[in-house]
Order: sequence, then C-alpha cells, then structure tokens
Amino acid sequence: MTRIHISCAATVLALSLLPLAAREADAQQVIWRGRSGGYDVTWSDRDISARRASDGAVVFSARRLADAEWAEMDTDPADTPSVREYERKVRLLSVVGSVISLEEATYCDCGGAHPISWTRFIAYDLARSTAARPHAVSAGDLVPETDLLRALAADRLIQQAMRGAGLRALPPLARVGKALQGQDIQPAGEECTYGVGEQFPTAFAAHHVENGRVALRFSLSHAVEVCRGMMIQVGVLVPPRARVMADLNAAAARRAGFLTKDLRTIAGDRGSVFNYKPRRRGGR
Repeated sequence: MTRIHISCAATVLALSLLPLAAREADAQQVIWRGRSGGYDVTWSDRDISARRASDGAVVFSARRLADAEWAEMDTDPADTPSVREYERKVRLLSVVGSVISLEEATYCDCGGAHPISWTRFIAYDLARSTAARPHAVSAGDLVPETDLLRALAADRLIQQAMRGAGLRALPPLARVGKALQGQDIQPAGEECTYGVGEQFPTAFAAHHVENGRVALRFSLSHAVEVCRGMMIQVGVLVPPRARVMADLNAAAARRAGFLTKDLRTIAGDRGSVFNYKPRRRGGR
C-alpha cells in the first residue's frame, strides 16, 4: 500500500508540473532556427541570438543590446524618472553566410509631450561580433561598391536627397549617409517625408536573388515627428561579390539562412519584443 501511495503521489506531482512545463515552453516560442556561415542562429519571441557552431560561444544577442541600452536610460535618480516606458520589437530579415539583417522598431515614452518611435534596418557580421560588441556591416561587404553606388544614384528617392544636397554624384559608400543626412525625401502621393541616416550603408537586408543579382533593401526612417515610427525602403539590384554567391543561393533556397522574400512565410507578423519600465525608487 505504501508503494501504491508513493506511486500515486508521484503521478499527482508529475501531473501538477505539466501546466508549469507548458507555460515555460510557451514562454519562449521559436520562430526560426538554422545554421549559416558556421553560426547557429535562433529567433524566438524572446531574442534573436547566434552562437559559433565550433564552440557554442554566443556572438550576438538582440535582447542583450536592448538590455544595455535600457540600463543606460534607467539611471535617473530623480523621484520621477524621465523615461516611462521603452519597447523594441525586432525581426530577423535575412541570414546570408555570417551576415544577419534585422528590423528594429523602437518606442520610447521618454517624458516629453509625445512618445517617440523609429524603425530601421541594421545588418551585423557575426564573424566580427561578440555578444557585448556586435559589428555592424556595410552592404559593400556583399556587393561591389561601384555597382552599388551606381544603382543607388539611379533610384528616384535617393536622387531627391542628392538634389537637396547639391550632389551630382554620390561620394564613397562610407560617406553617403553623412552627405545625404538631413535631406527630405517625399515619395509621390505621400505627405510624410523620410531621410537617409548617417549609418545608411549598414541599414540593409538581402531580399531575393534575381538573374545572378541580389536585391538589397535599405531603410529610410521618418524625417518629421508627426510621422514617427514610419519607414520606407529603397530597393536596388546589384551583382554580388563572387565570394558570397554560394551563401546567397543557399539562403535563397533556405538550405542555410533565408532571404526577406520568405519572411512572411517563416514568421508572419511575429517578432521578438522587449519591454522595459523604470524600477521603483525610494521604496515606492
């Protein structure tokens, strides 16, 4: 009878733990996981992270970046913190070899008359990153700079910014963002204006491969506060560097990584969401 009692108790305990296990499983839902360029990349609703396949070392974590930014903001010793809420939603746009591209949508109730928000693309090279210091990578690492500049200069939106800056040709890629910064871009039929950011060469994702060329999409964030959080894209087709063609084809076929063309199928509208609010101070 004692054995029966113990067995029943164990069964009851196991059954009681099932909801907890289910809650823990539900707490982090994997959206996509794969290996590319020697790195294991995991995208869940809690983080976008990457580990080196050879030794398991973490080389990237989107949550760690957001945590660090919030830690710097949440240091106001005043009784009434200036920042009331900070939130970031991150989506993985493409994975090509060791290069990952993200979309960051950030919201901040920073204590002003209105909350602020912004959306941008940002690409990182895992091969040159650590969890504490991610390495933002330029599109020029994937495609020849001359071809990319030619394609950008032919784009109507970029041409608007060039005219505003009095440029007849684009400067070297590393200086494009600074040269065009502050020049309003207004797509036809829209009231909102957008602008090229100083970090423009890193604000890209690989969308698809077409006839031996890669379609790159660059983000242009809002230029006026009334349009806060809005973003448009500039798209160009450029022949890739020979050394990345195999990685692009693997991503296009979803054998290793993926391209933005498949994002809807992979993730729908899901993303990783990080939400922060000030700590209580002074015993409140």
